[in-house]
Amino acid sequence: MKLLKLLILAAFVVPASLSQAGDLQNDLGSLGGNKDILKRARALDPKNRLQVVQNRLVDRNFRLELAAQYGSIAGGDPYLNTDNLGAQLEFHINPRWSVGARYYSYSNSLSTEGQRRADSARAGREPFFDSDSAIQSYLGVITWYPIYGKLNFFDWSVAQFDIYALAGGGQMELESGNTGTYTFGAGIGIWLSQHVSTRFEVRYQGYEDQVYSDKRKLDLTVVSAGIGFLL
Repeated sequence: MKLLKLLILAAFVVPASLSQAGDLQNDLGSLGGNKDILKRARALDPKNRLQVVQNRLVDRNFRLELAAQYGSIAGGDPYLNTDNLGAQLEFHINPRWSVGARYYSYSNSLSTEGQRRADSARAGREPFFDSDSAIQSYLGVITWYPIYGKLNFFDWSVAQFDIYALAGGGQMELESGNTGTYTFGAGIGIWLSQHVSTRFEVRYQGYEDQVYSDKRKLDLTVVSAGIGFLL
């Protein structure tokens, strides 16, 4: 008789336990997307706030991004300090890939060495040097976003970020005329909301200029920051 009671009890308890275990597994599998389990966790310790990295916050499927950038340039002509202001149009195919077009306008001033050489030339101690300043450039780029995550800004808001790599090429206008240019680099894009973005980027850029009628290969490192708007 006791054995029969135990078998009847097991018939009801075991399926219920398996069902609860399955529900728990499903909840854990969708942690961050299940509001009920977050509510239960907060109820256990209401002083702590739980925020879980899971789905992307910002939709970047077939969206346009307009951005402005400022860049500081290292390398290149040793007699010039160069920086740029840029405009960027980016078409996000999906969260992993985008293609874009960029325009940069350059400003140039004498570096410390350039100023020394200019002063020395004016004093007649050595000849004037030649330079071929950059005026503007146009680039087409393709960008890959392999790594993403979320940032908690002091419990005030959560923003999504992507670490990306880019490569591209185009034309650069110099004082001597036009020349081809190419670039590659990496950066981080922070999507503050569905419409506001920021970027921090480091990239290499190469091209040839002309001094004293000779071609010269220049290697630049461009560090830039920008802010954009997602349409």
